Amino acid sequence: MSTQIRRPLGGFERVFWLLNQKRPVHFAVVAEVSGTLPVETWENALTAVQQQHPLLSVSIQLNENKAPEFVTQSTIKIPLRIVTTTSATAWITDVEQEAVNRFHAASAPLTRVVLYEYKNKTVIALWAHHAIADGRSLSYVMRDLLNATNGIYGSPYAMPPSIDDFTDLPKDTLSQFPAGDGDIALHNQAPEVLNTKMQIQLLKLPPELSRHIIQRAKEEGTTVHGAFSAALILAGNAWKPQPIRIFTPSSARETLGTAETLNLCTAGRVIPFNIETGSSFWDIARYAKQKLIGINLEDEILGFAKSISGLIQSGINAEGIEQFTDTALANEYMLTNIGVLPFSTDFGKLQLEAFWGPLTITGYKDSESVSIATIDGVIHMTLLSLGHQQVNQVLEFMEQILIMACSPMSNLKQVQNIL
Repeated sequence: MSTQIRRPLGGFERVFWLLNQKRPVHFAVVAEVSGTLPVETWENALTAVQQQHPLLSVSIQLNENKAPEFVTQSTIKIPLRIVTTTSATAWITDVEQEAVNRFHAASAPLTRVVLYEYKNKTVIALWAHHAIADGRSLSYVMRDLLNATNGIYGSPYAMPPSIDDFTDLPKDTLSQFPAGDGDIALHNQAPEVLNTKMQIQLLKLPPELSRHIIQRAKEEGTTVHGAFSAALILAGNAWKPQPIRIFTPSSARETLGTAETLNLCTAGRVIPFNIETGSSFWDIARYAKQKLIGINLEDEILGFAKSISGLIQSGINAEGIEQFTDTALANEYMLTNIGVLPFSTDFGKLQLEAFWGPLTITGYKDSESVSIATIDGVIHMTLLSLGHQQVNQVLEFMEQILIMACSPMSNLKQVQNIL
């Protein structure tokens, strides 16, 4: 007989619980593989992964103090939907609609999987409520799922802590702080599906360009993320007024030493970019790196966690959280780089060919989300924007800019000439 596990939501998890009552905050990672498998194999693999990661089996319930907490429900299975598509890219339209189909936090599980099959190809879309996951941790779940289809199973993890548990805050602070009556009423209602859909653009960079970006960024004293920040600023400058603000989420799990399990373990920073006349591409890239210094330091991560917990204890409600994200976290772009994925592309009968995401909605009006993931030395770029926004070729412009920037003679003027 399994034991039910209960764990109060930390401050950042509680922010996403509240925000989901106002707008979609769930997200996905998507893997394209060659090969198909029987439905039973996928179902068994999902069961194995669910047993491995505790937060794949939770709902969010209110405790005796009317504070939200994760509660495991071990008999609940992860929903699996299988779609036979008519083309290799037909899955994109369905994923755009899934992006506005919010989770009802009171109903477990807070994850779902959709498989799209086309000839001898399978696309796996793994969705999760943002209160239980970040992009890096959901990529670990995708890895473990693909391993499980190949008969390789990981050991079960313990219930992961919240970031608050690493601070000096009293452990029961938030578990004793009640939600407001309005938020409780919203929590008990299934959220409406929005009448719009998202727009998704995908771009896989050539292997040679991917190598050049990584090498040149190092030579120029910056990072790959800095290079992509510069490319996004210059591309976005064609449509958005200056300064352009980029919100960069950053994984905190390496700093805090947390396991490779599903959980929300991230921080972030908004950086405004105002391009000065004569600034080179690499000047902008180095500026991006400089402005992100300290984002992964333990003191900053824990200070961020304490400030968020203080915000929750101020009595802020879902509407207040929405206003907070629209001001303190206001941005034109969110740029998420989950880095080089630390796993093989060989999963027996399945071979990983592409990895997209995280496909995340920023929560700020008219902001767009660009994500970067690298697998087998190839950089994959994803853009997610709201359905009412004009479709601009942001990723294509970024690629052109990166090609120019990695040439022997590159400066802002040359880059702007291709826009």
